[in-house]
Amino acid sequence: MKKTLRKVPPDWEEKRISRQWEASGGVGKKSHRTRQERDRDRVLYCSALHRLGSVTQVTAPESGYSFHNRLGHSLKVAQVGRRNAERLQKLAGKKKIRGAAADLVCSVDPDAVEAACLAHDLGHPPFGHIAETVLQEEASPYVADGFEGNAQSFRIVTQLAIRDGEHVGLDLTRETLDYLLKYPWRHWHKDPMKGGKRERKWGYYEGGDDEESFKFAREGWPKEEKLKLPDRSLGAEIMDWADDLTYAVHDVDDFFRAGRVPLDRLRNPDDPEIKRFTALLTEVRDRNPNEFPDYEINDLVETVRERLSDDGGPEEPYRHTNAARADLREFGSRLITRYLEAFKVGNAGKSVKLTITPDAVREVTALKMLVVVYVIQRPGLAVVQQGQKKVIRELFDYYFKATDPNKKGHHLLPPGAKERLEATKYTAGDRARVVVDLISGLTETAAVQLHRRWCGWGSGPALDATALMG
Repeated sequence: MKKTLRKVPPDWEEKRISRQWEASGGVGKKSHRTRQERDRDRVLYCSALHRLGSVTQVTAPESGYSFHNRLGHSLKVAQVGRRNAERLQKLAGKKKIRGAAADLVCSVDPDAVEAACLAHDLGHPPFGHIAETVLQEEASPYVADGFEGNAQSFRIVTQLAIRDGEHVGLDLTRETLDYLLKYPWRHWHKDPMKGGKRERKWGYYEGGDDEESFKFAREGWPKEEKLKLPDRSLGAEIMDWADDLTYAVHDVDDFFRAGRVPLDRLRNPDDPEIKRFTALLTEVRDRNPNEFPDYEINDLVETVRERLSDDGGPEEPYRHTNAARADLREFGSRLITRYLEAFKVGNAGKSVKLTITPDAVREVTALKMLVVVYVIQRPGLAVVQQGQKKVIRELFDYYFKATDPNKKGHHLLPPGAKERLEATKYTAGDRARVVVDLISGLTETAAVQLHRRWCGWGSGPALDATALMG
């Protein structure tokens, strides 16, 4: 994968400031921290980050196994992203990256990268992508850009999170907000580009304070064009690659230990499991060809086999011994190091180029597909996901009715949601956005408990769900 990286705007150094700092003319308390260090600390202490400890990554713990949740994943993405930024700067210091590429690399602040990595999944709703789809379906009749997890993350740090009584959101710097924008464009209902990327993923909600925050974060970048995707910042590229490789490596680790992904059998070309893996991939591709990776199935199978063989993957099922645990940790560490080193920034004529080696991109994709076919697509999880869809869909219906302008149902809303609703004009779009903010900020336990209470299946005081969002 190759991308041209845009140079840093000439006045970028002077503009690494927050909106409140800018509005106050730069007057504020002196601090031993840089503004980027402050960003990182604010996200770390944000209760929206803590909520992710009760949001699953792929599936909830079962049979005593401890799987990564969204909080553990975010912490590891932050560590990997920061280390990659520091690695690139060390290469520049040793003159292994030179010229404009070195200038760009050295302009990236590792604390801002870490802050963006910590914040990248804040908008992830309970039950993951299942809920994301349902919220989009439920909200889109009322507001054009409905719900998107990345846009919700941006909304949380700029609008919803509470730091103190004087600031809106976390008051993060322009730099950190820019690094958080994995998709630095708005939703296009009828995407003019091949593949529908603008229609499926976007980075902010159009209109109001969300759009103003986006414009603030992207000051100095070219304006969005209809037939061209805007450039990401290098910090956002670092964050995105850290997310991809961390997800791939650690989820495979989780489900090999749980006996779901047979890594030990997939390294042997003569093992019948190779044929089974091929068949599972074929089934997933045939069911939804538009979302299947752009690789031949045999290439994905051979990629997994080679990586397990060449990098010392497990040779037998996981035995839960100290030796087996150490071997698996070393295998994961070798993969992460390999994929970090595959991320290269250099000069190409007058341009700065980001290159992620094709082998690394294909390998990370293949590792992700292991979890898809052996875990996500298994019938037991599919049944659970149908129930989760019902919970989210019915919660949206209950709360949307409670936001009616006649105010007869407002006493059913948590205080924070009621307060936000009362600051709107009570349009259908306003109401849908308040409900989306409420539901997407729940933990999975809270979502199930609230649903039970709405259905009369439980008792106890109503949960102030927005306390879990700030």
